[in-house]
Amino acid sequence: MVERHVDEERLAITVLCTALPALRVRAARGFWEDILDRHVAEVSAGGSAVAACRELALDLRPDGRPGTRGGESGIDGATTDWLPPPVLMGDYVCPLRRCARRADRDDHGRPPRCALSDEHMTFVRRAADQGP
Repeated sequence: MVERHVDEERLAITVLCTALPALRVRAARGFWEDILDRHVAEVSAGGSAVAACRELALDLRPDGRPGTRGGESGIDGATTDWLPPPVLMGDYVCPLRRCARRADRDDHGRPPRCALSDEHMTFVRRAADQGP
C-alpha cells in the first residue's frame, strides 16, 4: 500500500513538473496564478503532488499516462516521446530527488531547470556500459 502511494506521488510530481510551463501560461491568462503558485509552494515544501494534480484537474490515466487539465484544451500532460535521445552519457534529474523526470539541454546548450524549485536539474553520469 505504501509503495503504491509512493509510485502515485512520483507519477503525480512528474506530471506536475512537466505540465508547469504550460500551466503557468494558462494561469496568467486566466488570472489564477496565485492558486498555481500556492500548489507549487506546497509540493516544493513536501506536500502531496497527487492532491495538487487533483485540485488542478490534471488527470492520471489508469494506463499511467497523464491526461490534460480538465475542461481546458491545449495543455498536454507529461509525454516526452517527442524528445530526441540524449547525446551525453548521463541524465539530468530532479534536484529535489522527488520525481522521475529526465531532461536534456536546450537548443542553446543551457541545462534544464526544475519547474517546481526553479533550480538547475542535476546531471547524473551514467557508466559507459549501461544502456539508455
